[in-house]
Amino acid sequence: MIRLGRTVGVFFLAVLGMACSSGPEATEVPSSAPPPDDAIVARYADTTLTLAELDSAFVDAAGGPQAAADSSLRAYRDFLDRYLHFRLKVRAARDAGLDTLPRIRREVHDYRQERARPQLLRTEVYAPLARTLYERRTQAVDVSHILIRPASSSDTLAAYREAQAIADSVGRGVPFGDLALRNSDAPAARTEGRRGYRGRLGYLQAGDIVEPFEDRMYAVPPGGTSDIFRTKFGYHILKVHDRRPAAQPVELAHILRRPQGDSATSRRLLDSLRTEIRDGPLSFAAAAREYSQDRQSASKGGALGEVTPRALPPPLRKTVAALDSAGAVSGIVQTRFGYHLLKLIDRSERPSFDEAYSELKDRLVGQPRAEERTAAFARTVRAEVGAAADTARLLTIARAGSVDSLARPLLTHADTLSGAARPAATLGDSVYTVDQMARHLMQTDGGAQTTVAELMESFLNEKALQYAATRRAQTDPALRREVQEYRNGTLLFHYMQDSVWMAAARDTAGLRKTYRQNRTQYQFPERVRTLVLRTPADSVLRPYATRYERDSSITAVLDAAATDSLVSTDTVYVTDRSADVYRSARAAADGEAVGPLPHGEEWLFLIRDARLPPRPMRFEEARRRVVQDHQDRLERRVLRRLRERYDAEAF
Repeated sequence: MIRLGRTVGVFFLAVLGMACSSGPEATEVPSSAPPPDDAIVARYADTTLTLAELDSAFVDAAGGPQAAADSSLRAYRDFLDRYLHFRLKVRAARDAGLDTLPRIRREVHDYRQERARPQLLRTEVYAPLARTLYERRTQAVDVSHILIRPASSSDTLAAYREAQAIADSVGRGVPFGDLALRNSDAPAARTEGRRGYRGRLGYLQAGDIVEPFEDRMYAVPPGGTSDIFRTKFGYHILKVHDRRPAAQPVELAHILRRPQGDSATSRRLLDSLRTEIRDGPLSFAAAAREYSQDRQSASKGGALGEVTPRALPPPLRKTVAALDSAGAVSGIVQTRFGYHLLKLIDRSERPSFDEAYSELKDRLVGQPRAEERTAAFARTVRAEVGAAADTARLLTIARAGSVDSLARPLLTHADTLSGAARPAATLGDSVYTVDQMARHLMQTDGGAQTTVAELMESFLNEKALQYAATRRAQTDPALRREVQEYRNGTLLFHYMQDSVWMAAARDTAGLRKTYRQNRTQYQFPERVRTLVLRTPADSVLRPYATRYERDSSITAVLDAAATDSLVSTDTVYVTDRSADVYRSARAAADGEAVGPLPHGEEWLFLIRDARLPPRPMRFEEARRRVVQDHQDRLERRVLRRLRERYDAEAF
């Protein structure tokens, strides 16, 4: 609980010298002594409201401890009344059974899942995987591999035996690259010049490849060879050549000259530029803008932005590694693109895990490793609380012969077959029907190709995750409070909608009475009726301004705008309280046009039509305000009844 300290709350209670308890032995608190947290500030029915609860609610409503401490005694007292009224309405909503209504229970359930599930998945899935990535990405690993793809899904044994024979050859000392060139099914293994030629992938980091490959890559020491392992691509044998610290991103700029016949000319120009940059007469950015032949970066002073060194061509990568400080300029470097001068703008520091988490999580979302860990966690929950599916019933309703059959018939038949609403699965104390499983299948990506076995697994895993999220929301104090506040807010909304807002809108006689009693308050001030044309660009309005200047015809302008998809029109009644952009219409003469004028992301053209004198509003014109006033009357009446019903009092 965040106490207001010796400010508004304590001062309020101390001045009143209120009692520390509500029993017959209550004693007064001396005005110099702060009252205790359990001091009672209000009561209703069988419930009491303590100072601690009021302080916490006041701090939240004020926007933080400092704002609360700066509040006045009057604001604190007003808040006590409003907060007591809020609690009374929520209590009345519960007593009316609104919290048991399916639509409200669904709203609260969905909110609980929305808040708790991301936290659950971070703790159980993404944070552990991201931590592994974060720690592994301190190193880059130089690897080669040999891939053997099974000829078909039923021919994996032959592929494994082929991989075993190759592994035996590696063990006998046959060069790994030669074996990859002759045997690997990787697309680039026999294409000279491509990454992957002779199996050589070069330096990789965690997150660049599938998890089984990554696990071996970081487990095998330099010079070592892995066991045979399987990924979704087939069987692999992996060789680690080297490990090195992973380079952090760098911010670079460059000047590029493409040799056209005579390379010496390009080199002499760059050498001359480097001397002028080093000695000071010329800045690197100015030289890049004038001389660089990389059109994309030249206009930005040669800036390449932040790049990962391993994404650079090898000569540039080596040069960047040698630049020792921000602002350093390299010698001339040749690549297949031409000749370069490089400038190191900055080197990035490795972010902390918390700083890197969002980027690491983005790498993991949708990856098999994240999906597998999520499924593994769901299976753990299922084992903990107990889960089962009625396979026989599902097969019967799906008209399937085995669990390997497609569950597709459920999409068209489950809601029409007798027995579709009968139990088909359980998780803990919860029971689920075939109809619920069919709806889950309908919402599953690729559901038409899902087997009965996959449907049961997917459905029970999803329910297990929902169960775990609910449990987390119930055990985490902050989440529990957040969900409780949302539930109370939802109950308040529905209670007010039923007992005040809708009741007021439907009470025609009451609205008419409110209108008659407050007729003098429902008045139009002096107004200027103004035609407004709105467009996304001022150029679109120019022809309309020209047309109106020539014809002075509002009708002609409206007819032209009616067929123009870029123009919208409406009538605005401008008063002295209207937005500034409309004020110019008040100063104009009737029939005078103003604009185009900028207004946010659009442009306006105003045509002043006529000045309208003040007059009383008719009932229909005042209806919105009348409804609001009548709602206020009904709410005051409801509050009086609630205070009487629950014997409420504030101290």
